[in-house]
Amino acid sequence: MGPCEILEARDISRRRPNLSAAELVAAEGEELAKYLPGQGHLAALDEKGVQFASRDFARWIESEQNSGIRGVTFLIGGPEGLSRNLAGRAHVLLSMGKMTWTHEMCRVLLLEQVYRALCMIRGIPYHKGGNG
Repeated sequence: MGPCEILEARDISRRRPNLSAAELVAAEGEELAKYLPGQGHLAALDEKGVQFASRDFARWIESEQNSGIRGVTFLIGGPEGLSRNLAGRAHVLLSMGKMTWTHEMCRVLLLEQVYRALCMIRGIPYHKGGNG
């Protein structure tokens, strides 16, 4: 897998504060879709998704690498969630656990877990401090 790039869709709720929750999710979905690459797999964060322990997440990333996938794009929805259209395009739905997190916190937690997984895959001792 190549370098990590973070792209953030513009905050639609601030530009269009009168949208209903459903309209906001749809508008955010359209905005996020503009940034999706043509290749690779999509992994969408969703409360109903699979939950991995850190070592299992590392194994999953490694299997994606070994299968020839050109990259994994992680999608994090806004405050009202991710559009069904985008979630339906995902190759896998991932859950960050049963607790509710802001999308900003999910980004930090996800980046840390990706970094931890890549360290595990490469044998770098970063991950040794936790129970993974």
